[in-house]
Amino acid sequence: MKRWILMLSLIVLAGCASESEDASTPDETPVEEAAEQEQAPTEEAPSDEAPSETDEPLVIGANESVVEQLEAPWSIAQTDDGWLISERGGTIAVIDADGNLDRQSVILEEDVLEIGEGGLLGLALTTDFATSRQVYAYHTYGTPGDVRNRVVELTWDGDQFEETAVVLDEIPGAQFHNGGRLLLDGDVLWVTTGDALVPELAQDETSIAGKVLRVPLSGGGEPDDWIYSSGHRNPQGLTKIEDTLYASEHGASGHDEVNILEQGNNYGWPLIEANEKQEGLETPWFEVGETSWAPSGIAADDRYVYMATLRGNRLVAIDRETKEVTPLVEDRGRIRDVWLGDGELYFITNNTDGRGNPSNEDDQLYRLTIK
Repeated sequence: MKRWILMLSLIVLAGCASESEDASTPDETPVEEAAEQEQAPTEEAPSDEAPSETDEPLVIGANESVVEQLEAPWSIAQTDDGWLISERGGTIAVIDADGNLDRQSVILEEDVLEIGEGGLLGLALTTDFATSRQVYAYHTYGTPGDVRNRVVELTWDGDQFEETAVVLDEIPGAQFHNGGRLLLDGDVLWVTTGDALVPELAQDETSIAGKVLRVPLSGGGEPDDWIYSSGHRNPQGLTKIEDTLYASEHGASGHDEVNILEQGNNYGWPLIEANEKQEGLETPWFEVGETSWAPSGIAADDRYVYMATLRGNRLVAIDRETKEVTPLVEDRGRIRDVWLGDGELYFITNNTDGRGNPSNEDDQLYRLTIK
């Protein structure tokens, strides 16, 4: 397998840290100097208007806590018996149907590197998880001066999770912009990768950084054969409804995006963002305007895209036809991921990651009933 190694100096990391969507001062509007130097002429300036909002009453039940005391959770996966939730420090919270929490270790060939936004990130259960007890996981590893990411298969014995196969490694990484979302779709595993704080990699056809990958679990090909779309900055949400694939993505200074992904398309970073236009590059299906929401996990049904936001401190529903936004939750702090099933939304807060204001009960998994 072709190896993908990215060396980033501590000077670069320090200079780029404030560009992160998880920066501690949400009102900052950082500048991407490298992106400005490479900025191509555009036909249209970005829109400064925030998306329209509606008070349409979607919610028919109060949100309630399912479990407390999660530690910087990142990804939700529902099982027949409860939940698996990844925690950035390198553990998986196993939650049963009664809300009992058992924090279990993850045994890996490469230790989890919890740095910046990196750590144990996306989870996706195998289709036969009930019998195989196998789950895919995305995690950061390496050293602070040589950050990388990998996707592995884990097998659960009831007491711990242990690596049993490597799906993909040597994904370029950094203190920030590691991507990390997984989505299983039949025999295909979708993987989002960040630009690893090197914006030009998102346009580099020889790099898997700043891409959405379509990985065939049956094997075959090299990682660059698996590139489905390019020009991504830091996509952290991915969902599929029928044949439509949505991805959420962090902008440089506001202008976070939701894109509808199609094979071979280039979504513009760092050449364009927001509603700027350039031949051969795609403008987003939805963008938030000048004030960052820092979108993370998303889910969708036949009418709405549901999106967790970190800086926005909200869970919102975006109408798939009108793109109007309905706020669903606004009083739980930072929200990292959302899961949809059986007329209920489940979401996790992310207040214990060092950037929020956690209560004594945080972080938590919540249940929200919707129409």
